[in-house]
Amino acid sequence: FETALPVGSRTISKQYNLGVSPATIRNEMSDLEELGFIIQPHASAGRIPSDKGYRLYVNMVMRLQKAEHRKLAYLEELKASAGRIEDLLKSIAKRLAEETNYATLISTPQYKKTRIRNIQLVEVSSQDLLVIVVAERNQVKDHLIHLEQPINQELLTRLSVCINQELRGMSLEDIDLGCIHRIKGNDRQEQKIMSEVLDVIFQAIRQMDEADIFTYGASNMMKLPEFQDVGKASSIMRALEQEEILEDIINTTFESDDGNVKIVIGEENNIQDLKDLSLITTSYHINGEKAGAIAIIGPKRMDYENTISNLRVLIKDIDELLTQLSRR
Repeated sequence: FETALPVGSRTISKQYNLGVSPATIRNEMSDLEELGFIIQPHASAGRIPSDKGYRLYVNMVMRLQKAEHRKLAYLEELKASAGRIEDLLKSIAKRLAEETNYATLISTPQYKKTRIRNIQLVEVSSQDLLVIVVAERNQVKDHLIHLEQPINQELLTRLSVCINQELRGMSLEDIDLGCIHRIKGNDRQEQKIMSEVLDVIFQAIRQMDEADIFTYGASNMMKLPEFQDVGKASSIMRALEQEEILEDIINTTFESDDGNVKIVIGEENNIQDLKDLSLITTSYHINGEKAGAIAIIGPKRMDYENTISNLRVLIKDIDELLTQLSRR
């Protein structure tokens, strides 16, 4: 398990007190190989589990694992420092990578028709304006605009009131031309400012409607013995850096969610570059609704039992915490 090397009957006989001879173990291994549960990677080598063998083991783990009522020690620390949903998700992905020594992915909430809660316009300098867009469920985006004309906070406060009166509670689909004309008003100088501010607001809401994906621990994979081959390691690193592959993992998890942890092993992966790996995935929920996805990526010999157990405990707790954050 620790070395990722093939093993033979003699090694098993010496290392584990099974009470049978190497010859008996050899016969059993021969039967397992015939059934497709173990394979010989090359001539004169020992045996390793096949994808079919790992699947048999994982199914047994999933069936025998009982519901746990424990809490992960680091969750209390994350709760104490949690401010925004995005910050909490980043912290969770980073800590999962540290705890498992595998790679982790986590997506921000996938909201459709995100609604605006509040817009703040803040004077940074006489010609620099910070636009802060706060949406429902405590999502926040900000952007700095450099203007041609001078501004002051009194003007920005008045414009903020106007924008919030028109846009609060609206999604992009709700905003029509009449609304935009009312926000821009008749003053030409203010129209220029409002045009740039609206562009920033629209872009921020579009980004909130689309999920961001945070990744941590990709370098952990390079420390594993099965990925010491430079070509194989490079292929995996490239895969974990490709946005379309990350989106595929997250979207597949999100769309197939039934509230359970899912495991995809080796050749079961639809993504060619991930066929030497296993994925453990699940979704998290906010206010009882599916919101985003978490994935842990590791070798096919990963510690399934502990990883699955920790992920189940984590999801139960963060669903509650994310819901609390979304209502602030």
